Amino acid sequence: MILADVGNTRVHIYEEGHLLHLDLEDALDAFAERIVHYICVNDAAKERIVAESYWRDISERIDLPGSYPGMGADRRALCLSRGDALYLDAGSAITLDRVEGGRYRGGAIWPGIEAWQRSFAAISPVLDREPDWQIDPDELPTGTRRQISYAIAASIVHTVRAMRGDLPLFVTGGDGRLVASWFEDAIYEEALVFEGMIAALEAPMNN
Repeated sequence: MILADVGNTRVHIYEEGHLLHLDLEDALDAFAERIVHYICVNDAAKERIVAESYWRDISERIDLPGSYPGMGADRRALCLSRGDALYLDAGSAITLDRVEGGRYRGGAIWPGIEAWQRSFAAISPVLDREPDWQIDPDELPTGTRRQISYAIAASIVHTVRAMRGDLPLFVTGGDGRLVASWFEDAIYEEALVFEGMIAALEAPMNN
């Protein structure tokens, strides 16, 4: 089985335990004539996939109890991957979701790391700085560069602490390794969304 998670910037392909990260053009060139089960949060990409490939949209199979209308299939799949936990996906947007008692309980959304950096640069050239991630989220720093980094990291770290309780913290996404490094016991797993997709496909369908 080949799986695809079509995001806002990249297509992530999962086949036999291996992950590829491609742009849409390359993904369609390589896989358009193969059966791929996919989820998608990018409407423009979905139009091309429907028109140019044999891919099968399984978004409706991603059934997460307690999820809300409009919640992305990628987030629902992530929340199905490891049971009760706090899930953080650090991609083009950063999402944080809590699952407890087998149900979705809520979460938070931030801009992704790159989007956050661009927003600072748009305010003033003085704020257009490369982050310094060697910071302690519990200590106020000095210096523009470190304060920008602190603002990003500390807002995520302290929100996680407020939401977490005794739950394990699983982290994924393109900037997942960086974000996971801000916690002593975060568990980084690159393929969590695909684990959730597989769980959804293996679950009995409701009539």
